[in-house]
Amino acid sequence: MAIRAQPKHPKLSSIIPGDISTYPHDSLLDQYTRVSSIPDMGMGVTATNDIPAGTTWYLATAMERYIPIPRKTMTAIRLAGRKHKEWKLFRDSVEMITVYSKRWDTLNYSLDAIRFLNHGIVEGEGEDGVGNVMVGGEAVGEGTLVGWSFWATRDIKEGEQLVVNYLGFNECPWSTACAQFLKGGQGVDLGKLDDETVFDDTPVEMLLTREQLMVYVQSALDRDIDKALFMIIAKWGVWDEARGLWVVRVPVDTK
Repeated sequence: MAIRAQPKHPKLSSIIPGDISTYPHDSLLDQYTRVSSIPDMGMGVTATNDIPAGTTWYLATAMERYIPIPRKTMTAIRLAGRKHKEWKLFRDSVEMITVYSKRWDTLNYSLDAIRFLNHGIVEGEGEDGVGNVMVGGEAVGEGTLVGWSFWATRDIKEGEQLVVNYLGFNECPWSTACAQFLKGGQGVDLGKLDDETVFDDTPVEMLLTREQLMVYVQSALDRDIDKALFMIIAKWGVWDEARGLWVVRVPVDTK
């Protein structure tokens, strides 16, 4: 019987909601997993040792682990992809791996190796099925994801691929996310949404901290699609000393 309830993690028990300074910054990812080549699937996440059922093996305990992409930014990315191959590649990457958050109305793009976690079902079927891992959690501080974690639903053997049921993720009403990507992008008229989006002279920007960029650079960047974000940062990104951020301006062209 699969363990579907999110286990409590002792590192989180003493955190005062909203007190970001007490975050445990270790995601646990490297303690339990590695990115491996998976036949007929490309890249995937495999166990480096046995993982008992109920083990929390990943914690998204800090903002440097992901970047949120709101609707207008995603529309700009799609439009930029019509003229620039780098943005088309980044769009493809976003649609393959992001998870939609209803609470924040954003696509959350993972910067670490968790983005290589593939779809799979080991018990049940369809949206009610589960992989050998599950994800859950809730924000306890404004703009944070303290407590968001992956755990093993059953015993996982060393070398086994970790998989999660994408079909259980929220579908995005204004973009393709990983759940819809698996279904072939059904249900979203992207052309209509793009035509309805109005842009003014305000730049459409993606912002990254040094810490976020470091997390991304340290993940597996073997294939072009794996390093799609790095490619647009290299060409369109600048370091803004005043803000202390990398600023990537999306080249919006609505013509």
